[in-house]
Amino acid sequence: METLTLDYMDQVLDPFLNPRKRVFVGYLFASFVIAISASVFCMRASVLEAARGFLSHEVWWSRSARADYQLLLINQAMLLGVTPRLVSKLAVATLIFESLHLVFDGRLAALPNAPGWLIACLLTVTMFVLDDAAKYLVHRALHKWPVLWCFHQVHHSAATLTPLTVYRTHPVESLIFALRGILVQSLVVACFIYFFGERAELLTVLGANLLLFIFNVTGSNLRHSHIWISYGRVVEHFFVSPAQHQIHHSVDLDHHDRNFGAVLAIWDWLGGSLYIASKRQTITFGVKRASAATHDLKTLYISPFFNAARCVACLLPRKSNPMSRLLSGKTKRSTIIAIVAYLLSIGCLDPDKARADEVLNIYSHRQPFLIQPFIDTYKAQTGTSVNVVFASKGLAQRLLAEGARSPADVILTVDIARLNVYADKNLLEPVRSKTLERDIPSHLRDPNGRWFAFSKRARVIAVSKAASDTGEIARYEDLANPKWRGRICSRPGSHVYNRALIASFIDTMGVEKTEAWARGVVDNLARRPQGNDRAQVKAIYEGVCDIAIINNYYFGKLKHSAKESQRAWADAVRLIFPNQADRGSHVNISGGGVAKHSKNKREAIRFLEFLTSNQAQELYGAINFEYPVNPDVPIPIELRSWGTFKEDQMPISRIAKLAPDAQKIIDRVRW
Repeated sequence: METLTLDYMDQVLDPFLNPRKRVFVGYLFASFVIAISASVFCMRASVLEAARGFLSHEVWWSRSARADYQLLLINQAMLLGVTPRLVSKLAVATLIFESLHLVFDGRLAALPNAPGWLIACLLTVTMFVLDDAAKYLVHRALHKWPVLWCFHQVHHSAATLTPLTVYRTHPVESLIFALRGILVQSLVVACFIYFFGERAELLTVLGANLLLFIFNVTGSNLRHSHIWISYGRVVEHFFVSPAQHQIHHSVDLDHHDRNFGAVLAIWDWLGGSLYIASKRQTITFGVKRASAATHDLKTLYISPFFNAARCVACLLPRKSNPMSRLLSGKTKRSTIIAIVAYLLSIGCLDPDKARADEVLNIYSHRQPFLIQPFIDTYKAQTGTSVNVVFASKGLAQRLLAEGARSPADVILTVDIARLNVYADKNLLEPVRSKTLERDIPSHLRDPNGRWFAFSKRARVIAVSKAASDTGEIARYEDLANPKWRGRICSRPGSHVYNRALIASFIDTMGVEKTEAWARGVVDNLARRPQGNDRAQVKAIYEGVCDIAIINNYYFGKLKHSAKESQRAWADAVRLIFPNQADRGSHVNISGGGVAKHSKNKREAIRFLEFLTSNQAQELYGAINFEYPVNPDVPIPIELRSWGTFKEDQMPISRIAKLAPDAQKIIDRVRW
């Protein structure tokens, strides 16, 4: 019960503490400042008069406003149980992403030469515009379709408007809008990841879409208020002003079914529903035929179901109309009791809580076939039930959205850049474990115990067996020699693997020398940077180039591939482990940590400790051709056969700190 209470309080407070929600305290304060400023400069009121007007007791403590607050508290309790049962954005996005592979028979790369910032801007604008268009269409349907209007009328029954009126919605409408958001945002994310890969990053401020942040901080909460602010005739054709949305809530016939838009007014303009606010008007909010019971909870929650049933009943033949019994006498009262009981029950039941102590829930960026052997072995040893959620992107955003209600116990991912994202967003719980500290060298774990490396990947140089002069290459620095002009292939420098390598150069040589080296490598490229590490080996096989930088495990995957063609690619190259005579080869890692809000932290730590055991460390080499982090575990025979391996001992956490400087170099040299 205590856990349920804490979860409920978290659900209630989240809208005020989460910058991705409209009533975040920062946005409310910004709206207050804008309202006071508008009153002072436009209406010539004093600051005190303006503040009193905005905080009027007649508005904020009216019967209508009190009903808003009650709906906020009750709806959050209901949604506490409903939300986990909804299809997730991740599931829908994954389905769309995989479907695109079938439609286009593989993966397409769009605008390969476009910089990452351009793709990020494109994603941010597309997400904002399509999400806003979907809000307009759903909002219009809620007004135009009688059955849906029965539920949306709850929102329009507000006789006074405050920023919290946005939560005066019937649970049915809340579910409709939640599903709308899931579908639209999943579609956009899946398409952008499919066509643009890792360049598909959303521009955010405090975790919120940059454009929505601007909208919210510039007074979005004044849409539900009595503060009249118009943007003027021209601007109101493009952006919905607070005054325009207040007109939308008006009972005046001239204002009926006008201004459905959320942010952009162009949808109303195109749809013929635009109403320009122009000069200040006296507006009565609410719905026609409002009664004293308008703000009664029974009217707000139960009546919409019966009104909707009557709408459906009107469409059925009278003789065979089953709705008449439902809407009469004792049956009506029993139906009301059943509906109330159901709505309360779904808010109090959380299936995740019942199983929290019985299972280990893993969020993984690593593909299922790579981690399944570890899970099977762990389950066999401990008897613990393990669930895995896999996604190549978006898990950090999902954790942020889930907050304290997240079921995740363990996070598994690759590369220090991705681990650092979780650490920066405070999504990992600091862990103290003598086993982890003993089995993992200090340079391969976070000084604060938030993440740990479980395997190493060497960034090696693959060279053509047919090019005898490549034996002269012994260090990464040699690749900048003009001798190799037109003979090097590489994936884009902005990929996390190359960015990490450049960050390690900065740590060793400084920015100036690193940039000179990177420019030399770019000058030596045989083609524009493209593809993944496998593609570089294929390019050597095809004679496009003689040299490429790859992660060692890609060579192992190609060498032992089920496809004969890929085995041929691997047979065409040999590996050079750079800098063995000095600092050692650069490594990146796979790793993980304990989720911040894990309900099963003891089991999560036990699983991490298992990943450093001899058995698990040997699995990393056998399954994915990765090097063990545990110094007591010998390097597998297969990996030893590829060449001598001494690793760079720089603290891996330094790479995350130097990554921004590395990206600047990449941009300057156009890698």
